[in-house]
Amino acid sequence: MIIEDEEDVRELIAVVFRQAGFVTHGAPSGEDGVDLVRQHDPMVVTLDIEMADMDGFEAARRIRLFSDSYVIMLTGRDDEADAMMGLDNGADDYIVKPFRPRELRSRINALLRRPRWQEGPTPTTSHHAGGSGRRSAERLEHNGLVLNVRTRKVEADGIEIHLSGLEFDLLHTLMESTWVRRSKGDLAQKLRAAHYETGEPVTRREEWAVDSLVANLREKLGDTERPYRWLRTEPGGYSLGV
Repeated sequence: MIIEDEEDVRELIAVVFRQAGFVTHGAPSGEDGVDLVRQHDPMVVTLDIEMADMDGFEAARRIRLFSDSYVIMLTGRDDEADAMMGLDNGADDYIVKPFRPRELRSRINALLRRPRWQEGPTPTTSHHAGGSGRRSAERLEHNGLVLNVRTRKVEADGIEIHLSGLEFDLLHTLMESTWVRRSKGDLAQKLRAAHYETGEPVTRREEWAVDSLVANLREKLGDTERPYRWLRTEPGGYSLGV
């Protein structure tokens, strides 16, 4: 689903998707786009931020009320605040205009390599040092924090925490890494799910996105006061708290 008010840009995006084997639907406004997402239940939604009837942030928020589609936000403003707002409203990724078709194709592929629902073998449990964490093919647990890989659900002290796609992936990466420090650049690469075919290095904006996602996670987990219970700040990165 391509929600974009500029017809030439909408057609360019459609060509990229069709070359990748997708069937595409387009909408020239946020209101129409939200309705068509509800109707067609697409795998991927690209969403322009600046539209006349409804901005992309509001459209993303509405889509997230009923859809688990991957959402890629498109913005003409290279502004950290816009990127963070998009992520806060449920976007899985964002691209600054003008973008290269090859980059869009790579980001779509990267999203699809981290599926919403993952099949895995029957869990087998093992214990970490000190008995504070348990791991299996489907379930990671640490100090009252439980992450289910297959269902993509997270609980903190028995209470379900609703996370965006990127928030979940970041937490998953840190819990998989146990107490190993992960740099911001490393985490940004991990959130891409793979190196882009363009081979471009991690940008400062992507590192800012990692900081913002960690702040969002702490807020949702109720882990906002030092010493942090779950997400520890390390020099140049983050780790799972002991």
